[in-house]
Amino acid sequence: MGAATNLDVVTTDEIESSRTDFAQLRADLVSHIRGRGTFRTAAVEKAFNTVERELFLGGIEPDQAYRPRVNVTKRAVDGTALSSASDPNLVATQLEDLDLQPEHTALEIGTATGINAALMAEVVGPHGKIVTIELDDDLAATARESLTTAGYPQIKVICGDGAAGSGQDGPFDRVIITAGAWDIPAQLRAQLAVGGRIVVPLRLHGSGLTRSIAFDLHPSGVLTGSHARVCGFVPMRGTSDNTREGTSIRLADEVTINVDAQDTVDEVALAQALTHPANEQWTGIFVGDYDPVEHLDLWLATNSGNFARLSVGSTARKSGLIAPAPRWAGAALHDGGTIAYLVVRQHGPISDELGVIAHGPDSDRLTAHVIELLRQWNRTRPGQPIITAYPAGTPDGLLAPGTRIERPDTRLTISW
Repeated sequence: MGAATNLDVVTTDEIESSRTDFAQLRADLVSHIRGRGTFRTAAVEKAFNTVERELFLGGIEPDQAYRPRVNVTKRAVDGTALSSASDPNLVATQLEDLDLQPEHTALEIGTATGINAALMAEVVGPHGKIVTIELDDDLAATARESLTTAGYPQIKVICGDGAAGSGQDGPFDRVIITAGAWDIPAQLRAQLAVGGRIVVPLRLHGSGLTRSIAFDLHPSGVLTGSHARVCGFVPMRGTSDNTREGTSIRLADEVTINVDAQDTVDEVALAQALTHPANEQWTGIFVGDYDPVEHLDLWLATNSGNFARLSVGSTARKSGLIAPAPRWAGAALHDGGTIAYLVVRQHGPISDELGVIAHGPDSDRLTAHVIELLRQWNRTRPGQPIITAYPAGTPDGLLAPGTRIERPDTRLTISW
């Protein structure tokens, strides 16, 4: 056996330095999340200060692993994301909304890297129980290995369809879904203890409009939402996958409009919308940077038909072809071959004026319609939506008033 070279020698000081670097990266991330006002409990903040993200994100540079951003960890053949480590701030938001307590039994749907399960284990403590389910066997195996390496061998990792839950391990005090769900599967609802809470990023419209909602289960079987958060997640896969409930129509290079599959759409006419000149009008309605107006797009979707969302690439934006307001993720309405979408222009140091830009043969009428909707919204500026979920088959007379959304296992109502 030959003598070791200098390249083979790792000193104790270098090991300690490496550990210090990771500790500093964790501290910096925690400071960033704290600065956004996300942490509400000491337990969740401590968990973020404890879990070693670098052990779950092999192949990613440590500084990238601790960046406040999404890290895609698996892609499909066409390049679309199949799994990721979510933005840490969103993870913290969901964990705070979940309201985990010591000794809770909790179920996670969508293991991915295993980071979230580790954070949950820190919060429930040594007498709690965490079960996590991952659809892909390779991701489940990697997460199981990472959790063991990181010191969480007690977490049960199941490879299976998350919609089925894990009846043998329930009932659960808490359930969290970390992928975009089209429905609240009946089997998961059945495994949630009465008085328990489920946090789910629920796709409320075929355009992809999603909210992370914390629902509490009442003895009647009704789930009442306490609050909703703007979010975006990789779609949940398995038996509950209903990604085809939406349709994407190409309008130009890097520009698509995403509509609900239930809408009546003239795809040929709509695809020509951007060949018509822009009809730009401003409303005299002003919104501040810190105003609680994040649910304006959901309000539009529940107060008007033919809601849609535009997806626009950076080149298309820079060219001036189309630039919807990022704040509401490309919120738009469509009618025939015409689209109208929300835009903003600077009004003051921390405020913008709302406007509407329309393209198409009927742009005057659609623009006027959207402006009237915005004026209606502005009169009350409703904040949080009231979202209630009922089991499928619940009679109409037992539903709360509001916009109704039908899913295979759930009837939802949204009011303001």
